[in-house]
Amino acid sequence: MIGFDRPLKPEWIYTTLKMIEPGENPSKYNLPFEDIAKELVGKEGKRKVRTVIFRGFVYSFQEKRNIIESNIIMEWAKKYPLEQLRLLFLVKILMDYEITRFITNKIRLSFDHTNQLSSSILSKKMVQEYGDRDVVKRSVRSFLKTLVHFKILEQIGTQKYRLMNRPSMSNEQVKNFLLLYSKVFLKSAMIDLSNIDSSLLYYFKEIDLKDVAKKYHSKEWEYIRDVNRNHLLMKY
Repeated sequence: MIGFDRPLKPEWIYTTLKMIEPGENPSKYNLPFEDIAKELVGKEGKRKVRTVIFRGFVYSFQEKRNIIESNIIMEWAKKYPLEQLRLLFLVKILMDYEITRFITNKIRLSFDHTNQLSSSILSKKMVQEYGDRDVVKRSVRSFLKTLVHFKILEQIGTQKYRLMNRPSMSNEQVKNFLLLYSKVFLKSAMIDLSNIDSSLLYYFKEIDLKDVAKKYHSKEWEYIRDVNRNHLLMKY
């Protein structure tokens, strides 16, 4: 099991993606990244965070690691402001790590009537499923901190968190989510809109996928809808 072992800030991801260029060796950006993550103390901590960002937003799109290749999310960083990509960065983290999706499903069951959750209770639930392993506890801590950085949760005590108002996605963000879902998560040009992994969209306001499917029909995909089908056939 690969753990999610370092909290991420969307600003670090965005600034890194805007900075790097296809055709360069990744090592070129080791030193510049230290200025991006100024809040982090120590070179080792910065190196580990840089590794997580490159692993999820660069290397996951290519086979080799010696030269940076262009990818869809790197192109978006050159095109869109951070606020347009913040939610998509979180979706990519959820797509990349099974454990973040598993934690999300446990978070759903852990909120009390005031929309608060205890990290200690959440950790216990995770240990019951995955075992009492360091990687599990570290992943819970790192992912909760990441959700705070992404303004999904608010930390209100040492081990207490509150769910903030769920952000909404624009039509264009939903369109880009579906492109990412097809390319990264499914690795298939065919999307069954009736069976999208619900953990990927849990932190956002409810999305009308049918409206977006119609809006971008014949531009980004073919929308196939009848009694038994509710599919997108991507055009990339």
